[in-house]
Amino acid sequence: MYARLKAMPTPPRPSREFIRTYRDDPVAFRHDIITTEADVPYQDEILAELHARKRAAVRSPHGAGKTAVASWAVLWFVLTRPDDTKIPTTASAWRQLTKYLWPEIRKWSRRVDWGKVGRGPFSARDELLTLALKPAWGGCEAFAVACQDAATIEGAHASNLLYVFDEAKAIPVATWDAAEGAFASGDCYALAISTPGIPMGRFYDIHSRKPGYEDWWTRHVEAEEAIAAGMVKPEWAEARRKQWGEDSSIYQQRVLGKFADDEESAIISLALVEAANDRWREWDEAGRPSMKEL
Repeated sequence: MYARLKAMPTPPRPSREFIRTYRDDPVAFRHDIITTEADVPYQDEILAELHARKRAAVRSPHGAGKTAVASWAVLWFVLTRPDDTKIPTTASAWRQLTKYLWPEIRKWSRRVDWGKVGRGPFSARDELLTLALKPAWGGCEAFAVACQDAATIEGAHASNLLYVFDEAKAIPVATWDAAEGAFASGDCYALAISTPGIPMGRFYDIHSRKPGYEDWWTRHVEAEEAIAAGMVKPEWAEARRKQWGEDSSIYQQRVLGKFADDEESAIISLALVEAANDRWREWDEAGRPSMKEL
């Protein structure tokens, strides 16, 4: 006689009531499920338009809370679409994912009201990993992808897809185009966030409303809004105005959230300098491997 096999316990999933309530309402999810420290109107607007328009591109000054919104969007999508779901997250620099976006996702996961979700917190050992979220129930995954790896972006097929483009101003055009095929079918969304850079590239084209990008909803969070919401300190903005000059490209981009050409006297553009600095930090944090080890 064969020994009777014990039924394996069903992996903990969000409750049906939770999914029914919040699947189409990321703003309610943010207010009811996540404990936040501030009530910022433009963050609610971004979440609402992401759901309504499917594609949202947001530019803003530093410190306006873009990464928090992206983290909430990832958690909302994972928890309300437990089956056949993929969330590729990418950024112009790998360090943006390892040091900012994914630590932010883990931080906000700890502030979820799991009792309302209908299951316990994600396990740090098996579910919410350093650069991926793989819930135990299966069929759902969020993960980090290098922006140079367009093939991985293109291969992210699922019934439910959310692309997150962080510091999107310098993400290669090939990566944007690789993601585009997913929108031909299924329940697909894209959220692109960034401080703006020079007026070129796909993120700029989207915000400029160039032909072919009319299906994107765009939002410029202005410095005054971020200051009024308590996200950016007015003394910081004023100090940077004095330091950099209000006509400088760095002030226009980082404090006002505007696209701006680099100064004519610059031999190397600010965007290239920042990209080189990010690559050096990644190399340094990896232990400065030799070229043979790379």
